Amino acid sequence: MEQNDYIGLDQFVWFYGVVEDRNDPLNLGRVRVRVYGWYSEARGKVPTQSLPWAQVIQSPTSAAMGDVGHTPMGLVEGSWVIGFFLDGTRTQRPVIMGSIAGIPRELGSSKDFARKGFTDSVEASGTPKSRQSEGDSTKYPYRIDEPDVNRLARNDINYAHPVPEEKDSTAQSNVPVANSSDTWNELSGLYAAEYPYNHVMETESGHIREYDDTPDQERIHEYHKAGTFYEIDKQGSKVTRVVANNYTIIAGDDYVRVEGNVNLYVNSNCNTYIKGNWNVQVDGNKNEVIKGTLTQTVTGNVTETYSGNQTTAVTGNVDIDGARIDLN
Repeated sequence: MEQNDYIGLDQFVWFYGVVEDRNDPLNLGRVRVRVYGWYSEARGKVPTQSLPWAQVIQSPTSAAMGDVGHTPMGLVEGSWVIGFFLDGTRTQRPVIMGSIAGIPRELGSSKDFARKGFTDSVEASGTPKSRQSEGDSTKYPYRIDEPDVNRLARNDINYAHPVPEEKDSTAQSNVPVANSSDTWNELSGLYAAEYPYNHVMETESGHIREYDDTPDQERIHEYHKAGTFYEIDKQGSKVTRVVANNYTIIAGDDYVRVEGNVNLYVNSNCNTYIKGNWNVQVDGNKNEVIKGTLTQTVTGNVTETYSGNQTTAVTGNVDIDGARIDLN
């Protein structure tokens, strides 16, 4: 059977271009790319809607089959990409192999963007697109005169990423320990990345994942744009902060072993509901300090066994009421 559309039929044609549209009607992760040197920069001659949809090659670690694998929606309007044409010089079946970072030097006007391709629009503000205007595809790039590589990966003192400072400035400190004058502080100040060791992924809205291999500063960090995060430091210590509500549902058993101390601080009420038995074993001493009223309601029997002495000191009255009271 004769094939007329295989790679290299005409010749293997590479291309370099910029993404102008990612709203693929087939939801396949395709994008429209204005290819440098092949498509006119004049949008009047070749409007974005006339550009062919380009397939995005995925890693072989992704099945790209059904719901299995990664979604290929990492590119945004303004991303520079490199690829090739499946149909050679016909240039109607582009395939993207990867994206390329750069250092934007200037931004055109909105008028330039509407008129010409390869032209970036809007004023540089230093804030991600989603924090400027939702759905505005002319918001990239949003910074000039600095590399496109994430600021967390570079840790450039001239271009600090806001998240580490935001986290450290809101870290909890001097949290009291029960029945003690001791306090504890939240683990903070962990970010000390060095280029090129920090592997960063950040989404448009501001979700972040870091795998930091900086020597002697190794970390794992996952951050939600609202401020909830977890972070693991070089020694394996972990801090988790939830800025809203936290729910843990366990359908089976739950086993927790703590080799050290447990310090629990609740700033409001603590309610515990146990439908079965509650067994507590204390091999040492048990100290309870109740600054309010203690109320106990038992619908069954109460059995107390003391192997030693019992001392009860009451500064007020003692009232005992029962159908029968036996004292031995």
